[in-house]
Amino acid sequence: MKKRMKLHTPFFLSLTLIAVCSILVLSVAIFFWYRSLTIQNVNKANESVLLNTANVYRNYKDVAQNYTMDFYANPNIHALMMSGDTDWSDQLYSALSQIKGALIVNPYLENAYIFGTEEPVAMFENLPLSLDSKQELFRKIQESRIVESPFLWTAQRNDGSDIPLIAVFYNDRAFANSAYYGGVAITINPAELQKNLFVQQGEDSTHYRILDEHGNLLMHSPGISEIDPEMAQRIIQTEASAEHSFVFKGNDEAKLITYVHSEKDGLWFVSETSYTDSVRDISNARNLMMLLCLALTLVAIAIAFWISRRMYQPIDRIFGSIVHLSGSPDSPQSRDYRIVNRELESIGERMAQLRKENDDSAVLHWLLAPRDADGSGTPQRLAELEGSYCVCVLSAEKDCDEMLALIKLTFEEWANLRIFRPHRHTAVLIVSELTPGCLDDPEDFQKRWNQVEHSADAAGIRYTLGVSGLTGLAEQLKDRYDEACDCRRHVKFRKQQSIIFAEGLLPLHAGPIPESHMEPIRTAVRKRDEASINQAVGQLLSVTCEYRAEASTAFLASLASELSRIGAKKAEHWDLDLLDLYPLIDRIGNHAELREWLDHHCRVASDRLDRIDGLQTRSLAAEAVRYIAEHYNDPELSLNALAEKLSISSAYLSRLIADGTGSNFPELVNLHRLEQAQRLLIGELELDIREIAEQVGYNSSTYFTTQFKKRYGVTPSKWRIHHVLEHKEP
Repeated sequence: MKKRMKLHTPFFLSLTLIAVCSILVLSVAIFFWYRSLTIQNVNKANESVLLNTANVYRNYKDVAQNYTMDFYANPNIHALMMSGDTDWSDQLYSALSQIKGALIVNPYLENAYIFGTEEPVAMFENLPLSLDSKQELFRKIQESRIVESPFLWTAQRNDGSDIPLIAVFYNDRAFANSAYYGGVAITINPAELQKNLFVQQGEDSTHYRILDEHGNLLMHSPGISEIDPEMAQRIIQTEASAEHSFVFKGNDEAKLITYVHSEKDGLWFVSETSYTDSVRDISNARNLMMLLCLALTLVAIAIAFWISRRMYQPIDRIFGSIVHLSGSPDSPQSRDYRIVNRELESIGERMAQLRKENDDSAVLHWLLAPRDADGSGTPQRLAELEGSYCVCVLSAEKDCDEMLALIKLTFEEWANLRIFRPHRHTAVLIVSELTPGCLDDPEDFQKRWNQVEHSADAAGIRYTLGVSGLTGLAEQLKDRYDEACDCRRHVKFRKQQSIIFAEGLLPLHAGPIPESHMEPIRTAVRKRDEASINQAVGQLLSVTCEYRAEASTAFLASLASELSRIGAKKAEHWDLDLLDLYPLIDRIGNHAELREWLDHHCRVASDRLDRIDGLQTRSLAAEAVRYIAEHYNDPELSLNALAEKLSISSAYLSRLIADGTGSNFPELVNLHRLEQAQRLLIGELELDIREIAEQVGYNSSTYFTTQFKKRYGVTPSKWRIHHVLEHKEP
């Protein structure tokens, strides 16, 4: 029983293993998918809170900004800034009362300063600052443009301690070279502002922070104070395209960090949630999933056992019959599938060998067997026949019956025919003298075969026929049979010829075909020209018909193997073996089929070269576009210089760029230059038009202005002024 279960046991174990692994993989995939979905939902909720916090922060900042604008627009305060005269008046008292009222109503607004042209002229301080800090603030307001409000600033109190403040101001300096006529500044205390921004709700485990652009903690929700420096650096070094969340493992438990960057404010809004709390739902479902997996595993094992038992019974009987049929000495004792597989292979090899031996022996037996003169009836030894005979080997595409009928009709009153058909599509004939000397006239003999050929062509019969030479010796029958087979194999190399005579093979070359005859095919394939390939294939086949079938077949097999390697990648390399190609070519029946086969190999090799050229073309176009994007600011950049660098012609490079981008070379270069010029016009206000033109690669500022206006409709100067004024509105 133990030996009989050799197949059942691994079969059962295989089914069980497949089922269990499938269940585990599915469970793990569901677990990680649900966990990812849970974390994603938590991130979305935190991100929504952070965006709302950022909006609230901007609202508080805008309130302070509006105060500075209103105070600056007050004529009494403006007169105070211009003159520095602090003489008492009802109007001045009313204006200053407004400032003090704003500080009282908004506790997060600490101090208010009115700056003249030379020094501070008035101030209201809930948080007194040192004289140096006031002078520093005055200089910052004096040197800053209105678009730079607000800014973060570390001030010093009267007691010498530092405190971070947010300075909101307003002045008339719209440009870097604008004159300064005084200003109004209000400082925001982040420690007071955070009380308005963050309100902790009960047992909420999520904490919030606001960081400056250097990762320093500016504001935070209740219950936390410092931030891990590593966490802060990881946040501020994040690329813009990266995900705005990560799991941070510090000294304590893991935390889910979500953050939003306000580029306009230069601040990072960060939330911190316990990782355990963020995946609490999936953690609660983990035990249920484990029980479900265990139950499914038990069910899978039971089903695998039932299937393996039901399938094993008929398989066991089949294997037993195979092993018994093989006659192996192990057959009474074993059902091991390896032994069965080995016995099946052995049986297949023996059957193939026996089939071949049977066909060969049948032909030889028929050739040498005694027969009557008409091929039937009372046996008669061939050696006893007088006169000459020849052997013919016939192969037909469909059936030999029609062709044999034509041969009988042509030769029945003139020669004796003996026919043997080992297969439906194959026949072997012995054509012998019906009367002494009737085969001695070669012209008459050739004429009758020509009649057969014309009749077969008229009937549309596709066939090949090899005819041996005449002999009168019975012992040469086997040699004449081999000769006829060689003639039939050579038919495929002759165009529009289906019958080959042994006499026609005598002038053929018996040596190998020189390899130089492959060169026209190689050249035509590399040119990828259909006409050249057709011409080269025709020339090559005209050469092969001048050599023996063995040499021509070996030559074409070598050529096909080489074509299979042209342009093939290592991963898809299907280098054909000569031992596989030789019998494949040998089985080809006619010239048209041989030409189609060779054309196919040439086209496949040509298509692979086309594919490689396409990849190289796309690679060159991408390299050219990348080079232009990196070197657009080079005044010497030109189509000829880039073509020379890529080792291609300028016309070919121009076509590659046009096909790949839809723009010609000058248009693409101008596009990169003008886009960079736009960035410099709004980001580098201290640069004039001439300097910007030089930085983006133009030798002439006039030409730069012309190209800019042609593309954007306005000159660079007007475009800069319009953009600055548009973005300076509060």
